[in-house]
Order: sequence, then C-alpha cells, then structure tokens
Amino acid sequence: MKCLQCQTELPSNARFCFNCGAPQIVAEPIQESKQKAYVDLEGDISQQLDQLFLQALRQRIAAEHRPEQIQDYTERLYESGFRDTVYRRSEQMADLLSELSPEDTDVLIVNEKIDDLMDNLLDLFIIHHCRDINEVELPEAILRYHDVSLHDVSLFDLAMDYLDFENEPLETVHTDFLKMPREALKNASKFFLYPSTDEKILLICDQSLLGACKEGFALTEYGLYWKAQLQTARALQYPALQSIKREKDWLLINGHFFNASKSLNIKLMKLLKKLKKLYLKS
Repeated sequence: MKCLQCQTELPSNARFCFNCGAPQIVAEPIQESKQKAYVDLEGDISQQLDQLFLQALRQRIAAEHRPEQIQDYTERLYESGFRDTVYRRSEQMADLLSELSPEDTDVLIVNEKIDDLMDNLLDLFIIHHCRDINEVELPEAILRYHDVSLHDVSLFDLAMDYLDFENEPLETVHTDFLKMPREALKNASKFFLYPSTDEKILLICDQSLLGACKEGFALTEYGLYWKAQLQTARALQYPALQSIKREKDWLLINGHFFNASKSLNIKLMKLLKKLKKLYLKS
C-alpha cells in the first residue's frame, strides 16, 4: 500500500510511514459468523418485538446514559404513553415480517429491519420524552436522519446536527479552512489529520491549548482522525468501527482512548454508529 500522506510504498500491514511518520488507517478484520434471527417468524412476532424493545432500552441506557436510571426510563415509558407507540409499531413490523416465508427470508435483512425499528423508537422516546432525565441533552435534529441512505444525505449537515456544537460552547470547531489560522491547520495536518488526497474534510475540532491544534479530532467523508494529549494519533474509517463504549468520562473507540467532553463524547458515539450503518448499507 501507499502512505496516505506522502504516497511512499509501504508493507500492507504498516501502521506508520517510515518516510514521514504518518499513521496509517488499518481496518480490523471482520470475523464472519452466522447471525441468528432476532425473532421466530413462526411465533408471535409482535410480542417478541415488544420484548426486544425493552431489552434494547436497557442496553441503550447502559451505553449512553446511566445504568442506575433504567427504572426512571421504564417508568417514563408508561407515564408518557410511548408504550402504546411501541405496541403499534411492533404490530406494523410484525405484519410486514409475517408476509415473508422463513425459508425464503434473509436473516441479515430481517435483523437489519428490526435494528432500524429499535434505534428509531429509542431515539424518539429518549429525545422527546426523557429530556429532564437524560444526562446529556441530545439534539432533536438526530430524528430527521431516520431511514435515510448515504446518497440522500449531506455528511457535513449530518455531522453538525449530531455534534450540535452550538450547545458545546467550550469547543473550537473549524469548518471554513480558508479562515482557519494557517499555523493551526498546519499543526493539525502534522500531528493527527492524514486524509488521502481526494478525501473531503468536514470539520476540525481544536482541543489543544492556545488554539495550536496539536490535539483534537477531525471528521472527513470517510473517517475520524484524532489525537489526545500524550496519546498516539489515531484514525478510523467508519465501516471499520468494531466497538465504541463509554469508560467513565471518555470513550474507547476500537479499544483506543478518545475524549472531548462528556456530552460531545456521547453525541460522537451516536454519530459514528450512524455513519457505520450508512456506509455498510450503501
């Protein structure tokens, strides 16, 4: 392969360029396994979907909010009347899936439909009905990206809507690189931002002292680039996202440390999951 920065020929497994020192994006191998269906199409699909939603709710609260609050969210589910919405949407999905014969049904497609249903319902419930108990206020603009495809969406608008920098007053974000201080842009390119020559940069978030842009993160149309203080520069192509989880007040992205702010970490987590899904579907 060639270096993403200087185009020097490198071994296929190189993680850094021996010429310019730039880190190289290496996608983790995906282990293929036979995926099991989320529901039994010969059983009561609606009831199974209803139970899946409750499981998904617990998982979402544990991942993005506070696990000890699951009782608060469960009570709000009934108090708000959203439980009826879950019933209706489960019945609609059950009608759709029941028209498919088990032997002719692609398990991956069925599971993808169910994943989309659960994600959409959870976003709607948590953003609309749980504002006062959410640890992090999530932007309502997220909801407009339900059921969109990669070709129908502006990646810049998507990123800005999810990250909601208007409510992140302590963050310095650059989107107009002609107006960005030249030295800061130079430092970003030197220390952590190594896009390919035809890769469009969406934004650069400077998290270094005095606006030097030696630490921070950047989003491009293909991936995330970042460097935390005293940490190695990292890069991730969206489809190569294997794991992302919150550890105390920071994130582990494919096992690598990332930290912006508590609220921005959660919003970035949701954005990366969305981008992975969009790219895998395209």
